[in-house]
Amino acid sequence: MRQIVALVFLSFVVAFNANADNEDVQQGIFDAYLKLASGGDAVAQYVVAQRYETGKGTAKNQEKAIYWYEMAAKQNYPLAVVKLDGYKKELTATEPAPTEKAQNVAPAPKETQLKKEPEKKPSVSAKETVAKPKVKPDVAPAVAVPAPPVQVSKPKPAEPIVRNEEVKQEAKLSAAEVVAKAPVVVEPPAAPNINVMQALLTGKWKRNLQDADFLPSANAACLQSSNAEVVCFSTELTRNLDNNGLTYNVKSVISGINNKEAKFNLRYIYNVAHIAGKPHEKPNGMRNEVNDMAVKTGWQEPGVSMECRMRDERSLICTRADRKMAYQFVRD
Repeated sequence: MRQIVALVFLSFVVAFNANADNEDVQQGIFDAYLKLASGGDAVAQYVVAQRYETGKGTAKNQEKAIYWYEMAAKQNYPLAVVKLDGYKKELTATEPAPTEKAQNVAPAPKETQLKKEPEKKPSVSAKETVAKPKVKPDVAPAVAVPAPPVQVSKPKPAEPIVRNEEVKQEAKLSAAEVVAKAPVVVEPPAAPNINVMQALLTGKWKRNLQDADFLPSANAACLQSSNAEVVCFSTELTRNLDNNGLTYNVKSVISGINNKEAKFNLRYIYNVAHIAGKPHEKPNGMRNEVNDMAVKTGWQEPGVSMECRMRDERSLICTRADRKMAYQFVRD
């Protein structure tokens, strides 16, 4: 019996230590983001607000969450703007409708209307009222027009009879001449001509069933910054690299959109906020296949540039400028 109690107590201590370690890691991540947020980083401001809202790595505080959401929204961070719009809708939905109070207000006196005397129309004399006889216009007498002389057509001379063999030979010659004169036209393949901006922003993009880090997806929100440019920011993501657990965000810029050829340019850059001494159990970011991320904190300049082409409105392929890797994405 004592051995059983000791085993139960030991398992409880191990679980408690594991939770404590996890809390320490989350506290370290929160402190790292709070430092960046205080320095004006819009991505970190959003993450801090999110953690204040959920109580991850710190105590829940709704007022501080709204404050940091507002700070990030002032810098046009898309996810913060969407979050604040949701808060405003919730507040307007929960506010009670104003009760109508009966007010004893004396009716306004009716305006006295001054009656105008009817205008007197000038009297018409009896002579003017008498209808004047209508005068018929003079009609010119009809004059008979003589009929034109009848022209008799002369008989046409008989055309010479052409043999059937001569007709067939002439037809063959004319057909051969037409074929010789007709130029050979080769139609070029039809260009894709896709509305790239619309196709990108109207769906969620994935790669190998994983949400994309730097395209519109469940992990990234994108806004059209101009007629030919889209800016995307990801939410807080995690990835394992060299037995370390990295917590990061991604900023990407889509530019050089060509609808006729269905092409565009993409550049993305990582911002690593925290590095844990052990891997994450369930990383939610894209897999690190070509070492495009380093184990160091901060913005990892200069980033990665890619050339992308849409096969149709629901699939595209992006090739890195250094030709080390090509990514295929599909839209849901």
